[in-house]
Order: sequence, then C-alpha cells, then structure tokens
Amino acid sequence: MPQSFFILSGEHQDLAKDEIAAISKSYDIKAQHVADSGLVIISSHASWQKIARRATFVRAAGNLAGTFNDISEIEFPESDTFACRAVNLSSKKINTRTIEKEMGAVLKKKLGYRVSLLDPALTIYLVVTDNNRYVGYADVLEYKKPTKKIKYPTELDWKLGRCMVNLSRLKEGNTLCDPFCGTGTILLEAESMGIRCIGIDFDSKMCDIAKKNLAANGYKSGVINSTYNHISKIKGEIDAIVTDVPYGTASRSSMPPKKMIRDFVSVVPKKMKLVLVYKKGMDVDGLAKAKKYEIYRHKSLTRVIAVR
Repeated sequence: MPQSFFILSGEHQDLAKDEIAAISKSYDIKAQHVADSGLVIISSHASWQKIARRATFVRAAGNLAGTFNDISEIEFPESDTFACRAVNLSSKKINTRTIEKEMGAVLKKKLGYRVSLLDPALTIYLVVTDNNRYVGYADVLEYKKPTKKIKYPTELDWKLGRCMVNLSRLKEGNTLCDPFCGTGTILLEAESMGIRCIGIDFDSKMCDIAKKNLAANGYKSGVINSTYNHISKIKGEIDAIVTDVPYGTASRSSMPPKKMIRDFVSVVPKKMKLVLVYKKGMDVDGLAKAKKYEIYRHKSLTRVIAVR
C-alpha cells in the first residue's frame, strides 16, 4: 500500500495526529497510521495531496519513498528542478545543512536535475527521527484559504474549526450542520473542502454575517435563523454535526451553559457523528464516551474538543 508522510507543525500534537488519521480514514477506511516523533506516516490508497490540502497542523507532506540507506535506489519523478530539505525531528542536535548538501550532491548526480533552492518543482525531504532517517518527495501543493469578510471578537479560530471538520471524517459531497454557526467559520472551512453545509443560528445578525462571508467566497451553504432544535427537522439531510457551543458573553441564551449543552446533545441523533468545542467544566453525560482534547487558551480559559 502506498505511504505518505506528514511533518506536523508542532501545535496540539495529539490533535494533529488524530486529524491526519481521520482525514485518511474518510477517503480509505482501511488506512493505517504510525506516529514517529513529529512525523505521521499514512498507509493508504488516498493520495498525500488529498490529505494535505485538508490538514490544519502540517508544515510539509509528500510521498514516503524510503530511507537514507537506499536513497541511491529510489525512483523520483521527472523534474526540471529540485531541492533537498532536511528536517530534524530527533532529540539530537543535527546539522541539517550538511545533510542537505551531502544528499543533494548524491541526488544531483543521480537525477541530473538542476538545483533550485527558491522555487523547486520537486522537493526531496530528508527527515530524521530518533527511530529512522526517512526520504520523501513532493511537488507543489496549492491551497486557497477562504476569506472572512466580516469577523467577530468571540468567533472560533479558523484552525480549530478546520480541524474539527476533519475530525468528523466527512468528505466531498457529504453534508455538515453547524447549529451555532455564528460568523460561519466552520461553514467556510467545510465548504473549502467540498463539503455541503447547513448553518443554523438563533441570532439573525449572525445569520446575516455568515451569509455575507459565504457569498464572498462563492459558497452556497444555507443559513437558517432558528435554534438547535431545528436539527430534528433536517436530520435526514445531514451526515455530521460540527459546532462551537457559545459561552459567556457570546451566548445570548437565558439557559445555563451546561444545561444548554445537555439539551443540545440530546437533540443530536445518537448514531450521528458529533464534533463540538466548549468551555472546560461543561461536560455532560451525553459526551461521556467522546474522545476529548483540551486546548489551553489562558489561565482562565481552557476549551475542550469532543468527538463522539
């Protein structure tokens, strides 16, 4: 089975590893993953490009080709230009520039490609961990991030929103519902991946903002001015629910936050994928078996992402 590598950015390591695994599983249920330091190796028929375009906390990715030991035997794609990039993920201090020069000389002789450090058509990665020394390669990967025309102080960070969409294991053509859509962060990130969306918010002002943000990107998600109870009317149309439950000044509900989360979770069909983020301390019975990730913000705020 083909293998791909993903070098993590260093943010939220456990969350980042599980996000890569979830994306690969959305395309190939038999996909397997192995983590080695800040590196995730995926064995799957899904291409690395498909996974990397969606991943949030990845700084480099590509095809895994072998190790330093067999670099002279590895077949690389045809290219006019190339560059070597050494990445040290081990616990030891290593001179990556020396590795790049030495391996670059070997590969230039083998391949006959011209070296271009600024704009290579092919990048060959030399990744060192405590367990192995991997070789991989990648061509240019393009991704256009959705723009936010109107923002709001309490809106969800786009990175967390994108990661949450990926944890839902939805793929192109599936339908996501965000019943607390706010300014549309989750809708925008899901739409950028080809996922259909339905947004719901009880605040008409937020609905208008979400619609404008979607329209600015040419996205056509529907936004409904209603409460989360509207889920019961459209549950046959949606494949997963991904949402940021409001709290504090962001919540205009007279209902206590914990009770609102409990009531909201009870509305979601038990077999439907649910990914939500909420303030730590708001756990309810309906999320007892969910996998949770804590996201520290500051001394008075830690948020929890729950995947059920």
